[in-house]
Amino acid sequence: MERRTVLKSALLALGTGALADCSSPEQAKSPPPAAQTPSSPTAAPKPTAKHTPKPAPPTEAVEIGHGPRTVPQVALTFHGNGDPALGTTLLDLVEHAGAKISVLAVGTWLVAHPEMATRILHGGHDLGNHTMHHKSMRKLGAAEARREVHDCATVLRRTAKSQGRWFRASGTQQTTPLIRSSAAASGYAACVSYDVDGLDWQDPSAPTVVKAVLDGVRPGSIVSLHLGHPVTVKALPQILSGLQAKHLTPVTLSDLLK
Repeated sequence: MERRTVLKSALLALGTGALADCSSPEQAKSPPPAAQTPSSPTAAPKPTAKHTPKPAPPTEAVEIGHGPRTVPQVALTFHGNGDPALGTTLLDLVEHAGAKISVLAVGTWLVAHPEMATRILHGGHDLGNHTMHHKSMRKLGAAEARREVHDCATVLRRTAKSQGRWFRASGTQQTTPLIRSSAAASGYAACVSYDVDGLDWQDPSAPTVVKAVLDGVRPGSIVSLHLGHPVTVKALPQILSGLQAKHLTPVTLSDLLK
């Protein structure tokens, strides 16, 4: 099943119905007119509508590791943290190439650099939630895990006027039921994972990052990269040209998973 179908299946359609009135047949005989007694007209009962209770929101978000394999598109996703100057340089490179990306931002980063929310959105890119403090979510209890998602969503609403459509867990590629329920509690229908790790978080050489991305990428891939690492900026032009050679277009998560 395609990932977009899994995501769309979380939405339910509701219907309403109405009760119909029934009339009794006329009597076979009526008394003569002189014997009839006038009676007050009786108002017909009003039909009552059936009200179907609104379904409860899902208790867990779905995890998405890649998009549809049938489209020549990929999503370059960036963990939003680090030096904003490097982030701005990377965004300039992306936009010069006519590409779109998705940034999953750490809440404390947006608190320190609220202008980055505006910069990302003005470039036509996606902006989403990567927790408030970038803790390892697998090690958190339920209350703290929920706070990490909720507090970053609050910052996003303040700096970007929207909490964004996408959530990515911190400190783990795959999610757990607790992480997915924490995302759902803040209104996120999906936890975005990835199927290609660019390895830039290890700060290797630029060719290593380029190879990791281009060797692993396929139609529908979601690639994990990072803002705030100089190697990512160095590797990006070759990544973009390599994707073009593979006839793969970098788009936002919202476009890939629509």
